[in-house]
Amino acid sequence: MNMNENILIPGEPDIPETAQASTAEHPAGAALLPADEPLKNRRLEPVRLNFSYFAGLSLAFGLIYAFCLYKNPGGITYPLFVAAACLCGVLACRKLGRPVKRGSWFLLGSAILLGIGTCRTAEWALIAANGLALVLLGCVFGIHQFYEDAGWNIGKYFSSILLYLLHALGQLPLPFRHLKSFLKQQENRKIRRAAAFLAGILAAVPALFILTGLLSRADVVFSGFVHEIILNWMRPITAFHILFMVCFGFFAMYCLICCCQAQPLTPEVKDRRFGEPLAALAFMGSITLVYAVFCAIQIYCLFLGKGSLPEGYTYSSYARQGFFQLLFVAFLNLVMVLCCLKYIRASRILNVLLTVICGCTAIMLASAVYRMMLYVSTYHLTYLRLIVLWFLAMLAVLLPGVALIIWKPRFPLFRFSLTVVTVFYLALVWGKPGSVIGWDYVSHLNRETISESDVRFLIRGLSADAAPAIASLDLTWEEVKAVLPFSATNEAQITDSALARPNSWFSAYYALHAGNNYRNMGIRNYNFALAKVKGLMNAE
Repeated sequence: MNMNENILIPGEPDIPETAQASTAEHPAGAALLPADEPLKNRRLEPVRLNFSYFAGLSLAFGLIYAFCLYKNPGGITYPLFVAAACLCGVLACRKLGRPVKRGSWFLLGSAILLGIGTCRTAEWALIAANGLALVLLGCVFGIHQFYEDAGWNIGKYFSSILLYLLHALGQLPLPFRHLKSFLKQQENRKIRRAAAFLAGILAAVPALFILTGLLSRADVVFSGFVHEIILNWMRPITAFHILFMVCFGFFAMYCLICCCQAQPLTPEVKDRRFGEPLAALAFMGSITLVYAVFCAIQIYCLFLGKGSLPEGYTYSSYARQGFFQLLFVAFLNLVMVLCCLKYIRASRILNVLLTVICGCTAIMLASAVYRMMLYVSTYHLTYLRLIVLWFLAMLAVLLPGVALIIWKPRFPLFRFSLTVVTVFYLALVWGKPGSVIGWDYVSHLNRETISESDVRFLIRGLSADAAPAIASLDLTWEEVKAVLPFSATNEAQITDSALARPNSWFSAYYALHAGNNYRNMGIRNYNFALAKVKGLMNAE
């Protein structure tokens, strides 16, 4: 029996011939699995037989992860880490005989753009969200590469992403099993000797700690050497943190590769359209009637400006009152339409009603945008208002896709939605919300009548991305000393050097927004937004 007969699965199309051919590179003497071995183990055979390659790839990823992101969530090495992650994914797929699909290049390109956008902003909440977005893009990449997902709907994809991560967590024992199998191979005697040497070093670590402690107590000079040299250069907490990051990166990459190859997800999408159309027609018809009346009032009173508001209401208060309710109803409409398409049997009349609801939802979104713009024109932009406007614009682009799938069930709604959401999110990251809000707020300020609350919002309420907008006001130390936490030393220095000089307080502003990791910014943790603040400090 030749090798391929041992790992080929009769009638199983999920393992391509190239992936099976890659097992020919395994060292001679590696144990092959019999044909009656469980399906999961046979699928994982290419990974096991090429353990040295995938372990080396995972270790390289862990080292790059620790180097790029150790106490550095938004530095210039972030794009380097993202590029390395993309390269590792591509190399793993090619080794397993999975050439990069056309749609996967969009995911990889978006991830790299997201990584570049991360080091351009000092919005720490947005940077944290970028990490989550990259994890989701990575999951979609893995699923898209190893499954035929063209017919998957949104619900199927979301559940698959969650199950994919859970199954990847369940692969934690595999690196140890594959390592054990690798070390048992006859030609790996040198590897076993190196492993024995490494085991000796690891066993010596606790002994070194104990002996160093005893010798430090025995000699004051030696104790000073240990304290000043070893502890300053090799802090145990730092070493443990870095080692943890390396191990986390290694196991994350290796387990994700194993999960992709094991293919634990069910590829088919079950047809769940068993609901009675008549009940859905009655339900959606009643809702459509109410929506039609509501939308007519919106067009007549809000868009055309006719009709009269209740006594005591201004247009800004009227807009503020109904905005969030409209946003919730519009989102709920999309959910109801998608649920009807998934669980109710096809009906042409129902499709007409769902299309009308989509049209009413478009009017509601327009009303919500109009109301928010009225409110912003009076009270200016904030983070919440900007994010809400961004979300409304994204829903407005997604809505035609939902309407299209009503009449064309084969329309790839998930891919369309993924593209729209990714593009909008990249626009948000690259647009730097703090900068947009800062310039909007400054444009409405009168330099002569600026208040302490205005200064407090600009300096404490926004991120360092707003620094250029704040600098344009030429605020003096006297105007901001009640807002920024100056120490007595800072206050004396500023008072003696430049009491009334514009922007003399930017060093304290930098300390407020940079955090401990970026107080001393170097090559590895260089951030463009914080560098802009430093430039404003040096321009005083």
